Amino acid sequence: MHSSFPFTSTALAAPLLAIAFSAPLAAETSCDARLMSGSIAQLSPTHATVDTSVLINAAPKDVWATLTDFDNMAGWSSSTLQGMTGDIQDGGKVTISFIFGSDEKGEPNLMEIPHTLMYEDGQSFGWSDPFSDDIGGGHDNHLYRVEACGDQTLFIQSDEVVDNPYAANFVAQLLPMYQTFNAELKASVED
Repeated sequence: MHSSFPFTSTALAAPLLAIAFSAPLAAETSCDARLMSGSIAQLSPTHATVDTSVLINAAPKDVWATLTDFDNMAGWSSSTLQGMTGDIQDGGKVTISFIFGSDEKGEPNLMEIPHTLMYEDGQSFGWSDPFSDDIGGGHDNHLYRVEACGDQTLFIQSDEVVDNPYAANFVAQLLPMYQTFNAELKASVED
């Protein structure tokens, strides 16, 4: 089974982005000066990226512990990643619970998506698996990463959509959802 993300009707009607654009929420200087940022870029008609980050006032081990407590994630995450089950190790087969948009009734669209996990304990996890043909094919490279910033942590969430004609539409929809996840992770860890 391949991962699939439904498009909202407005997303299908939205034109592809003609140029890359950025939506920083704070100056991108040193790690310690970064509060929260996000940007998207269309690299070609079928290749786009989304990069987001947030500075969390906690040690990386504490951010990692909350980020990988998949059984309790849905308690603080209202968008995108809700949890993960399976063989949680590098190369392991997992199923993620993921919200992408909402259905016709306005309810969150929760999907169960199988992935092969890329995992480096205490530092990063993600996946790179194909999209189904009904949403344009290609694949994504989704990564969650923690980096030490003095006594704080920079949390980075990025995604790259490759060989998909809707790549720009995907990343435009993902940017605000990833920023919401990042802000909620920050609030959960700092609480």
